[in-house]
Amino acid sequence: MKNPLVGPILAILQSHPNGVSEFDILKTLKTQIAEFNQLADDANLQLFRQHFLIMNALYQLQSRLWQEENLTLSISAMRIHLLSATQISQSDSTTLSDSVEAKLAAYYLDWSEYEKTDAGEVSRLLNSFYKGISLEGNRDSALKTLNIQHPNPSKTDIKQQYRKLAQQHHPDRGGDKNTFIGLRQAYELLMF
Repeated sequence: MKNPLVGPILAILQSHPNGVSEFDILKTLKTQIAEFNQLADDANLQLFRQHFLIMNALYQLQSRLWQEENLTLSISAMRIHLLSATQISQSDSTTLSDSVEAKLAAYYLDWSEYEKTDAGEVSRLLNSFYKGISLEGNRDSALKTLNIQHPNPSKTDIKQQYRKLAQQHHPDRGGDKNTFIGLRQAYELLMF
């Protein structure tokens, strides 16, 4: 399905040759397109839908520009910008890996993700996020979960201990899913 935001977003990108943030694209579209502000009654669902439509348009545009114009549209959290062939070799290498980029593109190009995500799902996603950041002060608990005795282990020690326990508790090997997720949460907290 063609996204009607492709044209307006392309115009925004053209007016920002050094790149623009998704937030700035969002602010501009809110002032240009009245319907963009009427996608849902729930404020969180409204923001999700706006974000999804922007990202869908960007990934559609990224594919078309590459196929038709041999231009690269770099999409990252902080900066979205068009790159010519000469700029690509000069650009910094802070992009996501191809597999992660492909997964993001696949998600945002799948309209069923937009359609199936309701206010309840957005609320669950936000609660999960808030729960995750509330673990920040729980370093001692994370160390205990991974059975690490040293109060300041190296990243290598954390990774090795996580891998050892993950192999033991992985659900594909008969382990408990919740235990495995707890190990992963502890790992993520300690590696941050």
